[in-house]
Amino acid sequence: MRRLKSCYENKNMQKKHIWSAMAILSAALFLTACVNRPTPQERVKAVFDKHKDTICEMIQEYSTGDAGELEIDMEGVLHAYAMSVRGHDGRVLQFVCIAEGISPAGFVAGFYYSPDDEPLLIGFRLSGPSELAKDGDGYSWTDGTDNQYYTERMCENFYYYQEVN
Repeated sequence: MRRLKSCYENKNMQKKHIWSAMAILSAALFLTACVNRPTPQERVKAVFDKHKDTICEMIQEYSTGDAGELEIDMEGVLHAYAMSVRGHDGRVLQFVCIAEGISPAGFVAGFYYSPDDEPLLIGFRLSGPSELAKDGDGYSWTDGTDNQYYTERMCENFYYYQEVN
């Protein structure tokens, strides 16, 4: 003898299907968001490309000016600094675009202007390229702990950098 499903059982089945469909949709959206997120280097490069003309104008203004934090209002740039580097002509301009975490467990990324078009160690301490080791398309440095630094040329005189500590 066949048993007929009650109205109550049919409604429960419909609810289960709706919840299953919502769970699958949520998982798909989550995975899509994770896959399409730009890397820190892509984010920094986009900021640089957007403000390149303004940045090039700043170089002329700050090449002989005082060292210290610069007063700027550029979308995507958190801080900017002008600094002297021993052994280099002119001023290095550093632009911080990403700063996450709390020191000593943080991540910082941005770009800098190198007047001599040489990779520099920005952040941990200013240094010459002699302490940087060739690493793929760029250069890296570590002190043997979890402190790591990477820099890569974006275009003439401009370099992407990231530091993890």
